[in-house]
Amino acid sequence: MIISAEEYAFLNNLEKVIASWLMKHDIAFQTQVPMFGIGELGAATVDFVLIERNIVLRCMGTFWHSGLETNARDLLGREKLTEAGYTVVDVWEDDINRNLETTMKLAIAGQEMLK
Repeated sequence: MIISAEEYAFLNNLEKVIASWLMKHDIAFQTQVPMFGIGELGAATVDFVLIERNIVLRCMGTFWHSGLETNARDLLGREKLTEAGYTVVDVWEDDINRNLETTMKLAIAGQEMLK
């Protein structure tokens, strides 16, 4: 199942691929979920929350998630989500492009691709 552009027009291309995969596999999710306030230190908008699995998927595009400041923000976000009881999985764009099925099967089990 491919989601329509209108249905999730606010998602980027990577997020649309992941949403389509989750829907195809009947996995319940919420997307673009604000966490820990807005504009506060450690606040974040989570790309996907797998409701029944208590897993957060963070879509990590190489352009937006490189550099010291971004790495520090991503680390702080991971720590806060983990402290809140979520399993945090960073889903990298390169992994999705190379092997969508394996990357997503690991992600929904709370695991990341090995680097």
